[in-house]
Amino acid sequence: MQGLAERVESSRQQIHKLERGERQLTETWMRRLARPLSCEPAELLIESRPHGDNGASAEGGEVASDSDVTDARPISFDRRDPIPVYASAQGGPDGTILTYEPIEFADRPEPLFGVRNAFAMYVVNDSMEPKYSQGALLLVHPGRPVRRNDYVLVVKQSKDGEHSALVKQLVHIDSNRIVLRQFNPAHEFELSTDDIASVSLVIGSYESR
Repeated sequence: MQGLAERVESSRQQIHKLERGERQLTETWMRRLARPLSCEPAELLIESRPHGDNGASAEGGEVASDSDVTDARPISFDRRDPIPVYASAQGGPDGTILTYEPIEFADRPEPLFGVRNAFAMYVVNDSMEPKYSQGALLLVHPGRPVRRNDYVLVVKQSKDGEHSALVKQLVHIDSNRIVLRQFNPAHEFELSTDDIASVSLVIGSYESR
């Protein structure tokens, strides 16, 4: 507990309060704790939900100061408006067929409240480990702009009415090409933007249990 407190630039007492539920597990705290614990913020969010559905955005972030924590808001879920889960997104080079037919529905997290066309997809390949492991449920925000180093879902142009999708880290994008990175094995490659139907931001994931 002391070691974790030092790594997030806080105190043992604060960590103890979080563990015992005496301090609210806010979005900022989830971001701070995820990195030293080598997990996704969403994993901590899932663990915390039985204690009142408090958690964090699945987005990454730099370590925040204690002054940032006091104004952070806990995350919530809208179970009345679930997001569709589409066919699995493969992390490998060839992608997987994307049908846009829901196979199930998941609770809508606060970062996707009111986001039209938001959806989730399962990862079926280990090419993006350790960031996203096989079985992780990715949360996709189709309307948010993407930036360098963001994790993205790239959907290729339809062939015979079928789309294929890739989950990668964005290295570069311009009007002519998109450069993508995978982790396992480490590899960068580029595609022509003429072959791309859409590039959507992956805001985080729910890890498989």
